[in-house]
Amino acid sequence: MANPNLLVRFRDEVLLAGPESSLPSNLSQFWLEELQNHLERYFDSLNSDSEGKDLDISLPLAAIIHILFAKNGGDAISESSEKLYEYFQDYRLELALEEISRKTHAAAEGATIETIFTNRDILVERSPFLQ
Repeated sequence: MANPNLLVRFRDEVLLAGPESSLPSNLSQFWLEELQNHLERYFDSLNSDSEGKDLDISLPLAAIIHILFAKNGGDAISESSEKLYEYFQDYRLELALEEISRKTHAAAEGATIETIFTNRDILVERSPFLQ
C-alpha cells in the first residue's frame, strides 16, 4: 500500500506544479530517486516469486498519467494494460537517462511532453568542459 503522505507530497510538489512537472528533467533529485526506486521494485517483483506482495506503483503511475493528460491536452485517456506497461518501461528509461545526465559528463537530451513515450532518438553529448 502506498504511503499516503508520500502521495500527498508528490501531488503538492510535482503534480500541481504544471503539465511538464512530471518530466524527469523537471523532477527534484528526491523525486527522481523515489520514482526510480518504485519502478525498480516493480520490475524486480515481476521477475521474482514475490507475486507483487509489496508492489506499489502509485507514484510512477501518477507521474505517467499526469504526462499522458498533458500530451492529450487534458482530455480523457484510455490505455490498455499492455500499453501502460510500455509506459512504465519508457519512464524508467527516461528517469535513468536523467540520472546519468546529472551524475556524469554525458548529457542526454531530456524528453518533452511531445517526445516522451515516443520512439525518439536520444542525443547524448559530452560536456564541453572535458573537450
